[in-house]
Amino acid sequence: MEKDLITVYIYNIWKGLWTLFRYHGEVIDAFIPAKKNKSGRRFGFVRFDKMGDARKDIN
Repeated sequence: MEKDLITVYIYNIWKGLWTLFRYHGEVIDAFIPAKKNKSGRRFGFVRFDKMGDARKDIN
């Protein structure tokens, strides 16, 4: 059975922040590029196992 993975775009974060997301659900992957966006802010992506877990962090 194929699972639907959820990726959430996160911006203006510090490098260790993605670890906090795992308290809201199972984090499959997290990626924080070394680059900053055009405004000079950090950003990253967190991929969750379930849509509900992603919604908890967004809200």
